[in-house]
Amino acid sequence: MITDTMTNDNLVTVDFYHLNTVLIKMVRMGQLTNEEREGLLHKSGLIKLEDGRWQESNTSILTLINE
Repeated sequence: MITDTMTNDNLVTVDFYHLNTVLIKMVRMGQLTNEEREGLLHKSGLIKLEDGRWQESNTSILTLINE
């Protein structure tokens, strides 16, 4: 089955959620710090807002788990 994420080079919302899930597991296993996780989320194209949520684009705001 081919999904949108397989045919498009841009990350979509579900990709950010999956990325965050993997990064959270790595933080829990001691392979990353939370600051490194946030840095990687930023490098993926997200912008951290003051309230702890993440902005995906000018109109999309994501609330990602942070533990």
